[in-house]
Amino acid sequence: QFDQVLASREPLLLNPSLAEKYHLLANLESGFVHTDFNMADPRIGYHPDAGENARNKALRCAIIKAFDWPKRNEVFYYGIGQVFPGIIPPAAPEFDPDQSEASVQRDLEGARTLLEQNGWTPGNLPVLEYGFPSSVTERQMFEQFRSFLGEIGYPAEKVRPLTFATYGDYARAYLNREVMLITTGWTMDYPDAENTVQLFFGPNSSPGSNSANYSNEEFDRLYRSGSGMQASPMRTTMYRNRNRIVIDDCVTIS
Repeated sequence: QFDQVLASREPLLLNPSLAEKYHLLANLESGFVHTDFNMADPRIGYHPDAGENARNKALRCAIIKAFDWPKRNEVFYYGIGQVFPGIIPPAAPEFDPDQSEASVQRDLEGARTLLEQNGWTPGNLPVLEYGFPSSVTERQMFEQFRSFLGEIGYPAEKVRPLTFATYGDYARAYLNREVMLITTGWTMDYPDAENTVQLFFGPNSSPGSNSANYSNEEFDRLYRSGSGMQASPMRTTMYRNRNRIVIDDCVTIS
């Protein structure tokens, strides 16, 4: 119905016939959607062997490069979503409009190069288990994700759905670290970047809010240092640095 109702998506404007009768109010949602890699899973996350750990990071980065955010926005968010890099949404005052957008720009050649340089082939790529509660829309999102990876040579049979009867069942599984790829959304409880970066704070790992089970000493140090600070340019810089750390570690498709 969006094409019939709207004359423009950016800015959001009603068709003239509807604008004569109705007013339109549109606000930016204070949250974001993301697919986290379960870093506690040695197939995709942290590995005790340094070489394998580096290869896993390269694999995660390649998957992120293969993801097509404009297409996800077009198909599932009617083209009115806002694509932005990292884990600090535009609704937060700490959002950095100058942050590089490379992490949300599709780069198929870069993804293929990463796989090749790190010894990944269709034969040795791990099976990816993409978790979601059973629904038509969630299944469609999974199929779209699988099609994105197919374009960098990931075998379709190695990208598998891990479905759950209800969201409650799904949440229990990923809080028990049983899901490899976890797709969730987050709406901010208060307008401060702390509310989203805490999703990647090491001590908050599952069954806490850090469902990625991400652990980075520098990130955690900055989090602790900034948690008691009042708003200031230094505090904002610290949050933006944390955002870049998460992006650089390829922890989430966000």
